[in-house]
Amino acid sequence: MEFQFFHGNITKEKCEELLSNVGLNGSFLLRDSESVPGALCLCVFYEHLIYTYRIFRKSNGHFMMQTSEGTPRHVFKTLNCLIDNYKKPNQGLVINLCFPVNRCPYYQETQTVYVTKDEAYKHPVQNTCTLFP
Repeated sequence: MEFQFFHGNITKEKCEELLSNVGLNGSFLLRDSESVPGALCLCVFYEHLIYTYRIFRKSNGHFMMQTSEGTPRHVFKTLNCLIDNYKKPNQGLVINLCFPVNRCPYYQETQTVYVTKDEAYKHPVQNTCTLFP
């Protein structure tokens, strides 16, 4: 998928960790659903909580976000159109999408820290891949 904020097959817990580390209302990422094969989850941080919205691809290739009963469903030709729509305020999300949380290339996820000349260990680098527009 072309989006840098698409994290693929990460767990709900990893998603919550990434968004909580950023800690900005309107931070978001996209991941594969763990419970519904073929669906995507749009995960949004707001007031220290993570809100998850499921996205389905229809048989004609268009995209639709799962909504509460009685709420109108909007269908979008592309995933990009769906994301752009929800960047605008008052579109039905808890907050509009503001800050994409981008995935890290593998080599950026750890760094080597030298304790002594003969010893080295690896530890996670916090927020190195959170890029904002």
